[in-house]
Amino acid sequence: MSTADTTKNSEPQCVHVIGLGRTGAVYVEALFRTGEAEDNLTQDGTTLAGLLIDIGDDDIQVANDYARSFDARLKSRGIPAEKCHYESLVLDIPDQATFGPKINAVLPLYTTAGGEGLLSPLPKALQLPKPGEHTPRAIAKAIAAFGLYLDDKPIAGALQRFADQVKRARHPSTVLIAFGLAGGTGSGMAFDIARELGKLGLGETVRLVGLAQLSHSGDGVYQNSLAQTMAIEDIDRTMSGAAEKSAFPGGCFIVSTEHSWQRLTAYTKTGQKEIRQHFKQLVTNRFVADSVMRWAVSDNGAHLARVLAKAGGKTIMFNVAKFSHPGVQVLPGQARSTWDAMLQQWISFVPNYAGLADGYKTDYVEAHIYTSRNMRNGMMMDELGKLLKGLYLKAGDDNYHAFTREFFDELTSYANIILPSVKKSDLTAYGADPVPGPADANAKALEQA
Repeated sequence: MSTADTTKNSEPQCVHVIGLGRTGAVYVEALFRTGEAEDNLTQDGTTLAGLLIDIGDDDIQVANDYARSFDARLKSRGIPAEKCHYESLVLDIPDQATFGPKINAVLPLYTTAGGEGLLSPLPKALQLPKPGEHTPRAIAKAIAAFGLYLDDKPIAGALQRFADQVKRARHPSTVLIAFGLAGGTGSGMAFDIARELGKLGLGETVRLVGLAQLSHSGDGVYQNSLAQTMAIEDIDRTMSGAAEKSAFPGGCFIVSTEHSWQRLTAYTKTGQKEIRQHFKQLVTNRFVADSVMRWAVSDNGAHLARVLAKAGGKTIMFNVAKFSHPGVQVLPGQARSTWDAMLQQWISFVPNYAGLADGYKTDYVEAHIYTSRNMRNGMMMDELGKLLKGLYLKAGDDNYHAFTREFFDELTSYANIILPSVKKSDLTAYGADPVPGPADANAKALEQA
């Protein structure tokens, strides 16, 4: 079945976000960028909670700026400030002399709380990262444990304030815990932080959901990293077990960025290589995060609530498939036939860049197509629908649902393609050959936490 109009939910669904590390910060930014988040807060009984946790402050400033501007937007519309709570928490890496004693002090507390895999014993010749350097998973997990259980417990306090704001809502809520799979900070912290948040009495109307972003082929040493493989294993393990023991009992999205990366980088060859590469990474990550979060809050969260209900607490592939990009491959004013051919070409690339292994099938598929009013969205819906149903749907057109929405940029078109019930063996990133990473045994051990 295809549906041209979006569905409406009679009751608003509140969406809250915890961002971990650099990737998580981009999703926090994205939630505060979208106007539908503030539209939701005009309704009685709605709240919004945001929390950003990172090691070092290199990647939090933009998110903080957007949060401040969001507060100003609420004020301009007469929305009470207390309907939104946001804070960012910067964690420090302990010095070499105190790291070991902290591990010894936190280990019994961490184990009693249900944690597993904390760094013990310490690797020989352990070298802690300097500010601005990559933080391995094991180090990030240890630093999160310090913040949860030692001294003034800054993470525990921030989680309690976050939970208090979520519980003020008088409507169902979804808490999204956003992190990158291929880095160290988010993938090292996410599962323990989710477990502790789940102990804070959020209630039966609150869904706790993971939002984990895959690397893409432009991510350098992070592409298909050892950390990503370990994080995928963690997700598969927690989502395959009993719901009451899962870090993400409401489900977990795996966000694929490869199609968006390929669309941006195709035919983009001008400028200094290093600057161009950095810019393309920023644009890809922000475009993907904006697409996910804009979808999550659209129509009072109706689409998010429906997909989570369909998925039944399982892992869900969320592929942001970009079909056109401003000034890339085709230009304004070119013949419609040229535009149609380009759009059909990039729709046909979905299986190449979806991140799914050959033979993957599911019982339910959704596609949300975003185009300008000048593009032939009927043609795009038909082409994409035939492809998705033929490739991924086990049986029955009634289990395919397509929605369209106008996009503000007349040169951009894309689709959010949502496929529930994904296991680690369904992901091409799992078991793929990584870009060469750490060679010595100690460095590898720090990524295998």
